[in-house]
Amino acid sequence: MSRLLKALGAGVLGALALWGATACFNWGFTELSEARQIDRLPMTPIGTLAGGPYAVVGVIEAEGGMLEAPYSKASVVYVRYRLEEEYRDSDGDLRTRTLDSGERSALFQLIDHSGNVVVNPTLSTSQINWSVNETYRRRDGDLIYTEWTLRPGQSVELLGRYQSGDATMVFNNLDFNLPPTITDNNLKAEGGKSLLIAAALISLASGAASVGLALVLIAAQIHRFWIYVLTMTVVLVGYFWTMGVIHLERDWQRAAELYQTRAEAIEQAGSTEARQADLYAMRWLIERGAGQWPDRAFFDPIASERFPIPAGVDRDRQRVIGQELASEPVSRFEQAWLAWVITAAAIILGLIGMWIAIRAIKLKRLIEHLPTAKSTGLAYGMAELAGAIRVDDERPHVTSRLAQEPCVAYDFSIEERRGSGKKARWVTVESGGEQTPFWLSDDAGQATVYPDKADIDYPEKYRRREGRRRYTEHWLPYDRTAYCLGFAGLDRQHPDRLALQYEDGNPFLITTDDEDSVVRGKGALGFLLTSVSLGGFLLAGTALLAASGQLTPADLMITALIVPVFLLVYTAILHYNDLVFLKNRAEKAWSDINTVLQKRHNLWPSLQRSVEAYLNHETKLLEAIGQIRAARPDPDQTPDQVDERARFEHKLTRALQVRVEDYPDLKGNKVVEQFMQQMEESENYLALLRKGYSDAVEVYNTRSQSFPDVILARLFRFKAKQPFGIARQEAE
Repeated sequence: MSRLLKALGAGVLGALALWGATACFNWGFTELSEARQIDRLPMTPIGTLAGGPYAVVGVIEAEGGMLEAPYSKASVVYVRYRLEEEYRDSDGDLRTRTLDSGERSALFQLIDHSGNVVVNPTLSTSQINWSVNETYRRRDGDLIYTEWTLRPGQSVELLGRYQSGDATMVFNNLDFNLPPTITDNNLKAEGGKSLLIAAALISLASGAASVGLALVLIAAQIHRFWIYVLTMTVVLVGYFWTMGVIHLERDWQRAAELYQTRAEAIEQAGSTEARQADLYAMRWLIERGAGQWPDRAFFDPIASERFPIPAGVDRDRQRVIGQELASEPVSRFEQAWLAWVITAAAIILGLIGMWIAIRAIKLKRLIEHLPTAKSTGLAYGMAELAGAIRVDDERPHVTSRLAQEPCVAYDFSIEERRGSGKKARWVTVESGGEQTPFWLSDDAGQATVYPDKADIDYPEKYRRREGRRRYTEHWLPYDRTAYCLGFAGLDRQHPDRLALQYEDGNPFLITTDDEDSVVRGKGALGFLLTSVSLGGFLLAGTALLAASGQLTPADLMITALIVPVFLLVYTAILHYNDLVFLKNRAEKAWSDINTVLQKRHNLWPSLQRSVEAYLNHETKLLEAIGQIRAARPDPDQTPDQVDERARFEHKLTRALQVRVEDYPDLKGNKVVEQFMQQMEESENYLALLRKGYSDAVEVYNTRSQSFPDVILARLFRFKAKQPFGIARQEAE
């Protein structure tokens, strides 16, 4: 039931994420369309205004009554003001609250070289984007007075609607996806802000869509990474392109309506050379914005019908206008440092997400590749076991510190709350834990697990609070079914058998969840963090494009093609890491075999000196010992050569043991006794190592010869490993 509820919750969250992605994409493309519409409007001389949306620039001059700024008492045509107070709360922290705020505007005239126009922002003051610099700030004790104003004599750029009836510029009912704006900076900078917002929203949309797909797959109990990659590629590319085409079509429809509205207004007001030149300037800017694919595919079919060249502008005049507009900047985010900060933060987020995701998926794939072994069938190297936790006199339990519960591992912490208010913090005053070796029992027997340094998923939790102290403890009780993934190495107390334990560079996991739950959990974590990583990298790229003024629908649609490339590289990294891990695992097992052979070889000289006096008549035996002593282990020898040497040493050791039994003095010799003991232990160890090496080689060779790993294996020259001949014969 719990698994069903989790799946249902993941499905609901996935659907919400996909809905949020669609909303963010629509919002982002609206912001992008606003910036594109701003770029399509030339700065029109005031004397040529004819009706409809225009972008104009001029100097403010008073028109009728002026406003008095509440704090500076200056005469202004627009003011936004705020009064704040600094105070200390009950905890002594310094805070700020707003006591008074508001904004007001008045009619004013805007004058340029060609004429003047009355600007009336009073009809929609709160709906206008006032991008105005701070002009006044004063502190008076705990009070802070701030104003943003426009005054006569200042130069401003504005985007509004010209009413030819009363020759007034207003800002309501602007339409055409144009933002009503008055700024003492420039309109291109405002368009740049829209570009950055669009970049953030569309990147957020891609990340949310990725997360939504991941959650849907999790809800469907699908954890195969290749299915995730395929789904992401097909759905996201289709999603981006479908949404992109829909919004591009709407954007060009607005552009055509904007151009035709301008042309009709000029016709009604009376066509003049200046107005026709201004209309052609608008067309030139529109065509410049269609210079890239896919914009060109939308512009060309409707250019002659929806964007006709004004009849009164000849080719020479067209060339002159084009030369004048060629240096006209496009919208770009002017605070490049902020764009770089966002880019750097997004890249860091993407790299962290990728690193954690790769670790999670790598662990998931390792669990899938390793068969669950029986307790009596462990092979040297990475292994996984499943069974019941058991304790006895040889492997006793421990008692947890706080809850006093019998267990095999626990950790605890005691925290104290210090400070007050926002400065209050929980400080750990004591922490610790204890682990003890335990048996993991299955239907074949039992094996020892040494839980120190393991990543333990504690199933039990204890928490209580007394005054300003908080006590927390987690423990792993015995008589629970557990799944363990770790390194099967020599048992510390019984060198003739293997135990599951920690080894540097290898994962060590103990959990009471079953293997399927662990695989699903790691897969879900990998999917989600891959989505976060993808969103981070997309944000980095689009933020830089917004800062350079080059963020276009083409870039966004090309971004969709980056998704499968990113996932392909991502998958290649995972598979390459798998091959490296499996190759290193086999080489580690082989290195351990050579180490044991060298230790055995170092025993023969001392043995030869000890037995020569006793066995001088055993010529063949002494010659064999001398042969073994002279033949040093070669790291480059083949498994068959190692196998042959091991069999020869085994026969020689057995023969020597028979002879030693006939000589009591020799049998009691400490060197001989030590040799016999170490040879017996090393033979047992070598047998375990040989089995571990054979298993590692089998998995590595199988993976490196399977698709798609075979491509990477050949590209990066991963060569097949040679197994032991005996292992091959047994397999046959």
